[in-house]
Amino acid sequence: MTTDVTTRPWWRTFGFGLAVLTLLGLAIRLVYVLAARHGVCGGGILIDGCPGDAWVYRHSANLLADGKGFISPVDYAVSRGRLHLASADHPPLLIVVLAGFSLVGLSSWLAHGLVVVAIGTVSVVVAGLLGREVGGPRLGARVGLIAAALVACSPNVWINDGNILSESPAILLVLLMAWTAYRCWRRPSWGRAALVGLTIGLAMLVRPESALLVLIVGAPITLAHHASAWRDRLGRFVLIGVVAGVVCAPWVGYNLTRFNHPVTLSTGFGITLANTNCDITYYGDRTGYWSPDCIPPFERARGEDQSDDEQSLRQVGLDYIRSHQRRYPVVVLARLGRMFNVYRVGQQVQFDYYEGRPTWASRIGLGFFYPTVLLAALGVVALRRRRVPISPLVGPIVLVVVNAVITFGHARYRAPAEGVLCVLAAVGLDAVVRRLSAARRRARGAPRTAPAPLPAAAAGASSGTDPAPPRSP
Repeated sequence: MTTDVTTRPWWRTFGFGLAVLTLLGLAIRLVYVLAARHGVCGGGILIDGCPGDAWVYRHSANLLADGKGFISPVDYAVSRGRLHLASADHPPLLIVVLAGFSLVGLSSWLAHGLVVVAIGTVSVVVAGLLGREVGGPRLGARVGLIAAALVACSPNVWINDGNILSESPAILLVLLMAWTAYRCWRRPSWGRAALVGLTIGLAMLVRPESALLVLIVGAPITLAHHASAWRDRLGRFVLIGVVAGVVCAPWVGYNLTRFNHPVTLSTGFGITLANTNCDITYYGDRTGYWSPDCIPPFERARGEDQSDDEQSLRQVGLDYIRSHQRRYPVVVLARLGRMFNVYRVGQQVQFDYYEGRPTWASRIGLGFFYPTVLLAALGVVALRRRRVPISPLVGPIVLVVVNAVITFGHARYRAPAEGVLCVLAAVGLDAVVRRLSAARRRARGAPRTAPAPLPAAAAGASSGTDPAPPRSP
């Protein structure tokens, strides 16, 4: 006698499985941060943390908690506390979160590192929920648990949780965006469209390039939804963009009042263009990467601020691109090759070390990355056959590609795509397992088991095709 799914014991439910995988993900991250990562960057997170962006994030948060506002921690430290120069090195969301913990005394490298670990652990939960939504009523629980397991165990995900950087919140917010996008596609409503816009807006406050998600995700899940009237589809798409803009408006408005030149989300684009477009990064063994030696020496004149630096450095980068247009396509290919670990792979692992990534973890990540990409490709094919939109999962990958083309290639900056790659791989792995199971049944000559009756709303899923979402009232 077949046991009905509703009478399964609690230890075989989706919720219990997701809880176990979440605890597994937390354990892996804690071991990595507290033990396995010790010694990286001159001591690791337990002693003095890593230089570079991680240092900026932590000290920006502590200065904000001390009531000094969003100022440059580098200028403040060099001047021994005399200079309080307005700064927008990075968007504010991670800084604000860390500052909240600093306010209650949790301001050390370890404390801030554990905050990032918590963010990474929540990603396991959201990946499970997203996988269940993608899988639909028939396959959702299995796909969701596979997705949660991959995000919990993938070195390319938890390696980001070992440093105080924006990659971990970027992974979480992209997964949240994809989850809300699929919910909006299956059951369209103004409220669900607003949630998509909210998650994109929050992602923009972590990584500015996330603004592109309004177009590459928001448009396909709303405008192509033929079950709704055109006016409703267009309205929901506009709402996604408006809500994303409203979320970012306070930060943008604040920046517009405190710099010499207009600044929106950050001042990082100019320095990125400058240190990725020079002879060092266009020719030789660093092609497609970045180098601080690309930036020409300059002194900030009296009265100038970060916005003046940004404009000057942006012009340096653009001038070099214009004068080396014939070389630019080669550099772009090298950037993409570095981003996706197919060009100078060994060298890139060494470069990753200076970004706070242990060499052994990067090598394990390489071994995990290639089969994940293969399974993700199979997942895309499976979703297309079932007529499930792929833009919420493929959109972040497109975003990473655009970022590499414009800036440089680095595994760290692939982070927004890592979580959705795991979800796509879960779909692909589930499809492979089901194909193999069906082949074994046919080889044995066993009749296919008739599926259990499904509710009317899920009838379309019984043939492997997801039902069309109902028309909005």
